[in-house]
Amino acid sequence: MNLKWRITLVTALLIAIASSTIGIASYISISRAQINAIDSSLQNALGPNPKRTIERQAPLGRESSNFYTPIAIGKISVTGEVRVVRPAGTIDSPESFPVLPVSEIEVGPDRGLTFIDPTTGKQYRLVARPGGRDVQAVAVTQLEDYSNTMRQILVSIIAYVFGVTLLGAVISWFVVRRFFQPVDSMIAAASEISHGNTSLLVPNATPGTELGELSEALNMMLQGLRESLLRTQESEQSLRSFVSDASHEIRTPLTVIRGYGEILLAQSNVSESDRRAFERIDSEAKRLERLVTSLLELDRRGDTQSVQAAVPLSVIVSTSFDDLIAISPRPIESSIESVTLTGDPDGWEQVLANITQNIIRYTPEGSPVTVELHQIMSEGNSVVELVIDDSGSGIPENMRERIFDRFARLDDSRSTETGGFGLGMSIIKATVIAHSGVISLEESPSGGLRIRIRVPVS
Repeated sequence: MNLKWRITLVTALLIAIASSTIGIASYISISRAQINAIDSSLQNALGPNPKRTIERQAPLGRESSNFYTPIAIGKISVTGEVRVVRPAGTIDSPESFPVLPVSEIEVGPDRGLTFIDPTTGKQYRLVARPGGRDVQAVAVTQLEDYSNTMRQILVSIIAYVFGVTLLGAVISWFVVRRFFQPVDSMIAAASEISHGNTSLLVPNATPGTELGELSEALNMMLQGLRESLLRTQESEQSLRSFVSDASHEIRTPLTVIRGYGEILLAQSNVSESDRRAFERIDSEAKRLERLVTSLLELDRRGDTQSVQAAVPLSVIVSTSFDDLIAISPRPIESSIESVTLTGDPDGWEQVLANITQNIIRYTPEGSPVTVELHQIMSEGNSVVELVIDDSGSGIPENMRERIFDRFARLDDSRSTETGGFGLGMSIIKATVIAHSGVISLEESPSGGLRIRIRVPVS
């Protein structure tokens, strides 16, 4: 759940709490006002002199008109006997007098009591006052109208709380969305920047606000990063040009050194110590020549592919792993579909050669290898997928991106016996990128390394 929804929900919750509090307070106030009004009516029914009221009601009860009254009047003797002086209702249709809770009745002008008649289950309200010697006058009325009114008020309050909360949530959502428009623009711009559009800046928000200060700070940071990136790219390009030029220049003297070394080794009158020295010179010259060749190959692969020919990738993959079996016998399980691409055949042969050399270096002899080559659909596009799983030690997850850097090594040793010059994976990635493909390193099911290469079918 994003921040906009959280703010909206919190706002709606606060509105619900506030409106519920107001509703509860209103309900309690109305209920008290209603009860007070009922008690006042009961007090008025008993009059200022309850004894005289009782005496007048007895003879006049039968002679009065057929007028409806909601209040019944009775009297309670000292022994607890209850007598009805005037029932509620009319003369022709009187209402039954409820069973009074005599033991709970308190006499006084402000001593109202709410009770439930056990025979009918209806709710009543009564007020009791002295009605003479050893007699209490009681006025009783049914609370059905009061209950219905309060029920309607409760429903109205619930509807009010729900409506106000919903309306507040909708208004809050639109306000929050409007408030977050600069943030959404910043997020969209940041996403574009993360995908390589480094010329883009974060849209400016309202000056003087927190978002305005944030956008200004982000743009200053992006400007600094852009300048730093440009300097880095220029430096990297200069370094690559230097390496390429130096490699070309070194190649000729290396050829001369190797040639003279071979001449010296071919002489028959060379002492054993001199022969060892000449062999060492020849060995290091060969090693340096391999390094120069790898650097030149990487520089060539970094450029846009210049060769556009049919690449029988399935044949190249099959041949490479047949050679692997011949050089380093191991069980290989393959599922290779016939696939042909357009690109640089030499480049793909170099990719498979580097992969098989890494398998020989880093996986034990006899360990299984799985190879799959298929044409699949990915995001609506037809691509060729090459997946190679080995059973070696694998590459730690935090090293999988760095391994593609030039001269990157998993160990500190620089001996060619433990991993070459660290340019093989760089050459592989450069070739894949030159063919508009992607390469990823994962963990294989056997715990080793999985290389996944996807290249669009052109």
